[in-house]
Amino acid sequence: MRFIVAAWVSGIAVATPAALPAQSVPNLTGTWVMQLDQSDFGMVPGPLSRTDVIDHQEPKLTIKRSTTSAQGETNSTLIYVVDGKPYKNMVASNEITSTLRWDGATLVSVSTTSTGQGEVTITDRFTLSADGQTLTQARSFSIGGQELGQTIALAKKPPPP
Repeated sequence: MRFIVAAWVSGIAVATPAALPAQSVPNLTGTWVMQLDQSDFGMVPGPLSRTDVIDHQEPKLTIKRSTTSAQGETNSTLIYVVDGKPYKNMVASNEITSTLRWDGATLVSVSTTSTGQGEVTITDRFTLSADGQTLTQARSFSIGGQELGQTIALAKKPPPP
């Protein structure tokens, strides 16, 4: 079960803008690299590395995610619109359905998928630091009646000169 949950957790991603005025939501565009030493995966093994390339054109959000774990590398392209409607994406062989909304300046994503252990519900809360250089993903997920939490810190990679 740990392998399936770990693969699922490391592969899931979400981020998108909602129906609030453009100036009240942050733009998440950029290349974001996971900071392993600042992240906390709790009881579930986390990935060895993760890079998200985000293209955020309000209200659309596209994330190209590359994750490396002990089981290998997973590449996913996740496409969302923050409009309260469910969007389906594939991460490895898992279909994930996500709904996105803004809660002030925090992007909230609620995702579900089915596994051999039952349905998994993941709630992600993405917040951008005041200086725009750190994107924090606070994640809670439930599977088989178990609730788990994680915090993933991503640093913005400077654009090439």
